[in-house]
Amino acid sequence: MVIGMSTPSFPTSSDNTSTPTRSTPPPGSVNGAFFIYLIAAAISVVGIVLTFTSDIWDRALRENADMVSSTGMTTEELINITKTVSIVVGVLFVGLYLLFAFKMRAGRNWARIVLTVLSALSVVSLFSATASVKINDQTYTSGSNQVTGWIGAVISVLAIVLMFLPASNEYFARTKAERAAR
Repeated sequence: MVIGMSTPSFPTSSDNTSTPTRSTPPPGSVNGAFFIYLIAAAISVVGIVLTFTSDIWDRALRENADMVSSTGMTTEELINITKTVSIVVGVLFVGLYLLFAFKMRAGRNWARIVLTVLSALSVVSLFSATASVKINDQTYTSGSNQVTGWIGAVISVLAIVLMFLPASNEYFARTKAERAAR
């Protein structure tokens, strides 16, 4: 007989503390909104590509090639910096948009609200959005990305509706309760 040793205890089938809580699967309305946001992100990428392959950059460069800004930068350098910063911001925006979409699908209500605000802002921005470059009081515009903007806005409105249907509201309430119970 060994003193001080005890037999190990293993959880039994009646011990519910060892089994993980099963999460509620998202309803079709939430999955639909999620896939719409994936499509909207892809459309945003197409819009970025269309903007940066448009002819406004070449026109602005051609008409202002010999100009030097007050900082000593040439027109070509300014255009290249503008393109680079715009691409980085666009990619970051699309990445955050996708993050919020995945969090929304996981039942996070804050992500649903953020997506609603971003979608509403994209709809409002359509009324003034054109790709433009302004050099020395001359503005060069292109409407090449407006079609993708309108398509993205329309499907984003559909996603907002889907996120706030009764089944979606129940899902967000249930997942919040499940997280609180853990």
